[in-house]
Amino acid sequence: MLKKLAYLFLIVFFVAGAIAAYTFVATVNKAQTVVQPIGDFVQQLVLPATPVVLPSSTTIVRQINDLARLETASMELEKNIIAERNSDIMWGMLGETLIFEAHGLAVAGVDFANMTPADIQVVDPTTVMIHLPPATLFEDLPLLDTETSRVLDRDTGLFASVDPQLETTVRQEAEAVLREEAYETDILEVANYNAQDFMLTFMQGLGFETVIFTEDIPPTVEPYQQEIPKGYVLVTPTPLP
Repeated sequence: MLKKLAYLFLIVFFVAGAIAAYTFVATVNKAQTVVQPIGDFVQQLVLPATPVVLPSSTTIVRQINDLARLETASMELEKNIIAERNSDIMWGMLGETLIFEAHGLAVAGVDFANMTPADIQVVDPTTVMIHLPPATLFEDLPLLDTETSRVLDRDTGLFASVDPQLETTVRQEAEAVLREEAYETDILEVANYNAQDFMLTFMQGLGFETVIFTEDIPPTVEPYQQEIPKGYVLVTPTPLP
């Protein structure tokens, strides 16, 4: 009889405890449900709807460079790059695969800062010889377009986690691959041709009728001596070399 009473007491105790615990949890959840809208309402009143950007009033100028470049050709490139990590371990359960669609714009041209006075030789008032620097891709211009490039697919193994550095590594590799493939095209030939065409038009605008482009530095020519017809006097003397 005493055992039955003890069991009955334990059952009633556990039931009462469960009811008390449920009541406590329900009360807390209800209080949080009521408090949350009030908190959101107060936050909307106190905090501004849009962030305020406050730039520093101080600007530090590190360096100013003179640019004398002529962009004469550009090329759009697109390539898919696949990156794998630990794909051979445990049947790929610890691996990760990423497919990246890379879009880029390669810009080529000539840098007139590499020219010297010896690269331009005036033969006579209508003829000039010019040696242009070879065209190249401008390395300081980012080739990879970060706005249009994107991750097409990313798959991780059963026991693998996403590597946050993998996409960064793929973007760097994509930049190098696109630049290398741009060099394998005819973009430099087009850039050289367009640079000569630009210089031809520019020199013709200065009055030169014949513009000769040389592969190397043109030979030095003797200063042009203006012929003076008989009966005329040269007012402005010919400059000495």
